[in-house]
Amino acid sequence: MEKLDYLVEYLLKESGRENFDFSNRDKKSLYRALVNVRQANSISEDFLKVEDELQEELKKQNITNVNDIKAENRIALWQGDITKLKIDSIVNAGNSQGLGCFLPNHNCIDNQINTFAGVRLRLACNEIMKGLNYNLETGKAIITKAYNLPCKYVIQTVGPIIENEVTEEKQQELANCYINSLKLAIENGIKTIAFPCISTGVFRFPKDKACEIAVKSVKEFLESSSSIEKVVFNVYSDEDLEIYKNILK
Repeated sequence: MEKLDYLVEYLLKESGRENFDFSNRDKKSLYRALVNVRQANSISEDFLKVEDELQEELKKQNITNVNDIKAENRIALWQGDITKLKIDSIVNAGNSQGLGCFLPNHNCIDNQINTFAGVRLRLACNEIMKGLNYNLETGKAIITKAYNLPCKYVIQTVGPIIENEVTEEKQQELANCYINSLKLAIENGIKTIAFPCISTGVFRFPKDKACEIAVKSVKEFLESSSSIEKVVFNVYSDEDLEIYKNILK
């Protein structure tokens, strides 16, 4: 793939590794890793053009339209890859730095969203995070365009980290992730929004309790808001799917 070769060569040269032999490497994984570790520095328009063209080709694969996801009382449950969802906005469970995951090829949602959105997502977040001293408070949220994702916007929020016990404060912080994301959605004219399972991965929030808080927070918010047309709870694992099914019943 000439486009992928160009992007990898550009990023290798930019990082001072222009003599790196990538001929026998998995180029997609190498490209992803280079995007992951790249700092929020300016980049050439030529790179962005080629990145757009490459992602446009990938974007045609296995896309799910939110209109095809059945909802009840404006709430839907969907198992799939959130980066393949055509919807007004997806929510990213990020970190307090607000710039995405820097670990090469890490299998977290933050990493995947930043990879497939392209380098402009980190650049856009950087402009916002400058004004916040690179500290997005737990439960708060910011919004940017989605760039090369099939959705229109990405809302970044920071869930609570559980170290010992799940305190009332931690529960409220998790609820705030959903509430503040929905408020931001309304402010930006967003009608459909998808949430991942916030804080249930490396942040160690117990899945059952996190799901209860997510569903309760969204339902209560929708009771006072008529502008949001559909909220999708996105799950990836079968375990998460069953937890949400039981709670939504």
